[in-house]
Amino acid sequence: MNKLFLALDLPSTTKHALSEYVPKVHEKLDRQGMRWVRQDKWNVVLVSIGDQDPSAVSGIVSEIISKHQEPKLRMTKVGGLPDLKRPGVLYLGVDDLSNSLIALQKELAEALSCEGEFLPHVTLSRMKPASTKLGHKLRDFIHSGATPEDLEFTVEKVTLFDAKPDGNFEILGEFPLSR
Repeated sequence: MNKLFLALDLPSTTKHALSEYVPKVHEKLDRQGMRWVRQDKWNVVLVSIGDQDPSAVSGIVSEIISKHQEPKLRMTKVGGLPDLKRPGVLYLGVDDLSNSLIALQKELAEALSCEGEFLPHVTLSRMKPASTKLGHKLRDFIHSGATPEDLEFTVEKVTLFDAKPDGNFEILGEFPLSR
């Protein structure tokens, strides 16, 4: 059974800059039971596809991607899902400076029959169950204004991943965006 998803894999320079910022988040917000996402898994998920034939998905994605420009993005502040009161996920928000990411995501979601609200972000950690104590710490951290400074970047490709049961991701395809 496949657990396919399409994501923007962050450029190595962006991952390096985040690797200097995330320890500040970790220091202020770490709690027992939090599972921090490894740097090699930082990405912006566009659509969760699930169990579909990878070759069929690749054909659809290739056609759509070729019509879209590389999005220019910027990291914003830390947030929580499902909300700030009882977050179970900590994330770093992503702003679309080029106003092209939403259109790309919407077209992919429609073509692949994927539903769900799109919130561009990079997942930093997960915690089960969600925690109100973490929510209080998170709100304080957000109000402190600690954000990655001027972290803007361009993404050159969309990657098709298969999430494996052991937690690793297998790259099944990479689709370059237009310059």
